[in-house]
Amino acid sequence: MKNKKWKEFGKLTGTCYVNLGMGTANNEIWDRAFEVLKEIVEDGRDRQPEYVSELYLLDEITDDEYDVQGWLEDYLDDLDMRENKDKLLKVCDELLGMFCWEEDAPSDIKFLKSSALNALGRKEEAVEFCEEWLEEEPDNLVAVSANVYALLATHDMEKAEKLIKQHIHEDTECGEENNILFEAAVAYYKAAGNKKEMKRLDKAREEYYKSIEHLFREFGMIEDDEFIWNDEDEDEDFM
Repeated sequence: MKNKKWKEFGKLTGTCYVNLGMGTANNEIWDRAFEVLKEIVEDGRDRQPEYVSELYLLDEITDDEYDVQGWLEDYLDDLDMRENKDKLLKVCDELLGMFCWEEDAPSDIKFLKSSALNALGRKEEAVEFCEEWLEEEPDNLVAVSANVYALLATHDMEKAEKLIKQHIHEDTECGEENNILFEAAVAYYKAAGNKKEMKRLDKAREEYYKSIEHLFREFGMIEDDEFIWNDEDEDEDFM
């Protein structure tokens, strides 16, 4: 599928990555690319109401030429890193409203939304959003983690600890699926002053990352000095 707006989107996203590689910040390029993407969706739905009801369909109809999903992840990360929380919240809300999300759960987007709400001081709103999310997806560990951070921000330590203990037990190992919850739990026990439990869970996370490092080295994917694990201050937006 080719049209002028897709070509404009491709040119803009290409410039985003060129600037990124050169260390040149131009936030307006990222923002403009997102606006063009919204225009593409809106124009398509003017002709066909069911056009790209799911996000992944944007890549499907373009044969992955533009890596829309990958670019959107980078755009959200860019907004997060440049501390533009108002814009991040707006983009998250727009994305959540643009697609049906029946086939792919937008967990990462919802997590970033809750983070932005907390960072903007809208902490009670973050709790309400996270509780509704968890009610819809009680087994989603990203939702559980977002709830822990939201409750931590409002100093509801009892509820936060209860959530953690529902999903992390003495024999629970840290892995790909639950690492995000272990991270939230470490933040909780740090705030609660429980150094013993904080260190236990932090050690479990470290062992998980060391296992990843071992696999990367085994398959020659990294050199000796390339793997660095440091999650210091990862939870600062929730405090």
